[in-house]
Amino acid sequence: MSTSTALKFWRYISLSFLALVTLGLAACGGGGDSGSGSAVATPSVFYVVSNTNDSGAGSLRDAITAVNSASTSQYSGITFSVAGVITLASDLPAITKKVLIDGGTAPGYVAGNTTTAPLVAVNFNNVASGFTFNSGSAGSGIYALSIIGSNSNGITLNAGNIVLLRNYIGLNLSGAASGNAKDGIYIATSSTNNVIGTNPNSISGLYSNVISGNTQNGIQIYGSAGNKIQANAIGTNPAGTAKIANGFNGIYVTYYAVDNTIGGTAYINSATGQTNNPTGNKGTVPIVSIAPPLGNLISGNSLNGVLIDGGSELTVLSGNFIGTNNVGTAAVSNTLDGVLIRNANNNQLIGCTFEDNPFIYYNVLSGNGGNGLHIADSNAILVQANFFGAGANNASMVPNGGHGILVDGSSAGVQVGGVIPLGNVSAGNTLDGIKVSGTASGFTTFNTFGGLYAFQGAAPNGGNGITIDSTGGNNLVRTNVFSGNMHHGIEISGNASGVTVDPNVVGLNTEGTGALANGPGANGAGNGGSGVYIAGTAYGNYIGGYNNSVIPQNTFSGNARYGIEIVGTANNNTVFNSVIGLGTTQVSAFGNGLGGIYIGGGSNNNSVIAYTPSSSYTAMSSVISGNTGDGVLIADTAFNNTVQGNYFGYGKRSIVGNLVAGLFPNSLLPVHVTSSGSGNVTTPNNP
Repeated sequence: MSTSTALKFWRYISLSFLALVTLGLAACGGGGDSGSGSAVATPSVFYVVSNTNDSGAGSLRDAITAVNSASTSQYSGITFSVAGVITLASDLPAITKKVLIDGGTAPGYVAGNTTTAPLVAVNFNNVASGFTFNSGSAGSGIYALSIIGSNSNGITLNAGNIVLLRNYIGLNLSGAASGNAKDGIYIATSSTNNVIGTNPNSISGLYSNVISGNTQNGIQIYGSAGNKIQANAIGTNPAGTAKIANGFNGIYVTYYAVDNTIGGTAYINSATGQTNNPTGNKGTVPIVSIAPPLGNLISGNSLNGVLIDGGSELTVLSGNFIGTNNVGTAAVSNTLDGVLIRNANNNQLIGCTFEDNPFIYYNVLSGNGGNGLHIADSNAILVQANFFGAGANNASMVPNGGHGILVDGSSAGVQVGGVIPLGNVSAGNTLDGIKVSGTASGFTTFNTFGGLYAFQGAAPNGGNGITIDSTGGNNLVRTNVFSGNMHHGIEISGNASGVTVDPNVVGLNTEGTGALANGPGANGAGNGGSGVYIAGTAYGNYIGGYNNSVIPQNTFSGNARYGIEIVGTANNNTVFNSVIGLGTTQVSAFGNGLGGIYIGGGSNNNSVIAYTPSSSYTAMSSVISGNTGDGVLIADTAFNNTVQGNYFGYGKRSIVGNLVAGLFPNSLLPVHVTSSGSGNVTTPNNP
């Protein structure tokens, strides 16, 4: 059966070479990494599958048996002179030598710039296990096959450096579900540095493999390292427009798997020449939205889009659409979370670098039944330049059914965002943009657009922009815009303590210099509730600070209720160096609808004062001006609260406290006490 004739050699070259180059076996650029970045040599000996029989001469089984019998040094190719369905009656031999099984050589197969259906299917007929690559088969590959009906995994990798391209795994030749009984692809601990899909020519919307309809996970990485999973559709039809669910997760990374890449950093569609620019250069030019060419579409799965657990570390996700359709503008929901990171430290979701325009190879985690991203009992997770609840075009809402981002359990050191342009968009979600709960500590949100599109108008979260009820402490809300939410911009509740809010814009547009377009509150107010809402027994939190930022200080303005509302039995919270009722530059009024600050319920020992955490800073008070209602109202049974050293009715001031510009009176009293509680101190002010 072995042959090295020139006729068969040139037949293989003519049918395969263009397809192999196009689909990832030669490196090519595209604005970011290029996939596998390696060329695959041409096999030296070829075995031809000439019929669709289960066994015998010319069968696939016979070809694999011949490959396994070859010398260890031989690199074999299996080609197809026939198309159709190979239905098996028993297991194929496990592959133990290096081989390229190339369904793209079947008559009539033409690889192009769109996802191409295979012409050869291997049906394991629910009586046989799928393809297995064992020791000795490193460097092998499967190209352009439909792999269906296995009573185990579709493909099991026990050897490394395997390349899988342009396959249907769990779908028949018509693209309909015909799943494997376990995972579509299972990558074992002994298998490393595999390439599951690629797109080196950087063509948006081209899916290298379609991995859908399997009973368990689309792909499981079990203790493996160094794998690249790029440009696949996982859980959808081949077009990426409807779900064909994998029964568990789209991708499952577990058992201490390390250093795996899901997606990639390409951001130019070479088919059109377009460069991804969903913010329109921060709102200055028209938006351009393309699907990042190396990103995976991970949608429609019965559990999570991606689950990372079991101590797995250094997984990096870039450019993936998780929970949406192929263009990222409508939901194809994963039933639970888009990405769940559980008991797994040091993983990342990255959408650009500091040198890039924002979000150019961003992950879009939208349209999921649960949360966009859920981080549970996991430390040092980095989340930069991604969309949660917003469409990939930065102009449509694709709500997650829960929160945009949920951080809970004992998670520590989670960073959401960073210096411009590394912030995230968490908008349009059913619940909160971000929620931090449990005993999570050391959390930072930095440059989040919470309730609005990036540099655009409102995309309301159904709850708050951010809620922190964690008791872990040392949580920081810095340089964010929380505007456009149905409830509050920021809520600190439960028994939360150790939260610092500084500096942020809450209720206005991105710059804090104007009203937010299409806000949900009365008269287009930026948030439907208050800017900051402190409730429950929350204590020891600081609304104000001295962090350097493009935002000069906290600005809580344009909200339907109050700039700051302190209720319940919240206590020992401090408000300072904040502007309440004016814009960030303090030259225009954007009053809160009911007043500047409300201190009510049984809240106690809260301070609105000139404060400094150390002698290194000048104590800075707050400006409370231009509000509808009182500047500060102390009501109900609130007691032992202090309001001293603040500016009421004025605008811009110098750091030494001189009133230098503007008269913006509150419509009622500067400070109004109706509380039946005792010990409230409200003078002097306007120093």
